[in-house]
Amino acid sequence: MIRALEVIEITGKPFTANLPREDSTQYPDALQCGLVMDREHLRTRIDDRVDLMWEKGFVAEVDSLIRDGILDGVTAQRAIGYSSLIAMRAGKMSEGEAKEETKRATRQYARRQETWFSRDARINWISPQSDRFATIMQKINS
Repeated sequence: MIRALEVIEITGKPFTANLPREDSTQYPDALQCGLVMDREHLRTRIDDRVDLMWEKGFVAEVDSLIRDGILDGVTAQRAIGYSSLIAMRAGKMSEGEAKEETKRATRQYARRQETWFSRDARINWISPQSDRFATIMQKINS
C-alpha cells in the first residue's frame, strides 16, 4: 500500500498505470526470462551478500559519503543499507542491528520485485538451480 502511494506521488498517475502491459515492448517477439529461486536459498544468498558488502568496506563507503554530504539528499538516505548505516552513525542502532536491518530490507525488496514481475505474463520463469542453458534453449525452441 505504501509503495503504491509513493508511486502515485512520484508519477502523478494511478499505480496500475505503471504495471507492465502485454504490449509494453517494442520487441513483442523477444523472449523474456526471469530467475525464480527457492525462498530459503534466496534468503541465504542475500544474507551472504550483505555480509560480503560489510567485509568489502560498505561501512567505510557510507562514512565517506556522510562526510561528502549524503545527508543533504533524501533519496540516498532511504536506499537499502545506507539508511541503516546512517541510523547507526546517528547512534540509533548498533552495527549488528544495521547489518540485520539491511538483510531484512533486502529480503523485503526481493519479495516486492517478485510480486511486481510475477504480473508480467511475458516472462518465462527459470530456476537458477536448474540446467539454465537447456531450459532457456527449450523455451527458445518451443
